Amino acid sequence: MNEVKYYRHMFRKRGIPAPEGQCLALRTVLLGELKQELLKTGMTQQQAAKKLGVKQPRISEILNLSIDKFSAELLVKFLYKLGKEVKVTVETEEN
Repeated sequence: MNEVKYYRHMFRKRGIPAPEGQCLALRTVLLGELKQELLKTGMTQQQAAKKLGVKQPRISEILNLSIDKFSAELLVKFLYKLGKEVKVTVETEEN
């Protein structure tokens, strides 16, 4: 099971409707990737904030995995600023 499917399943178990769970799962995966990338670079929160064009508290929200604070679009932009490309595939859902 890939990460998105795993998180979607977990959100469904918590009673979140499938469409909303899908979006939350995508944001969760993107935010996790962003956090990993920031930690890998070894930048301070201030340096990361400057690189991403935000204030330091936003970096803290990323590191704390506050998925409710970020849209998928913004997370893709942040990853791009760190030299990462997000690729999307669309598949038929297996029931």
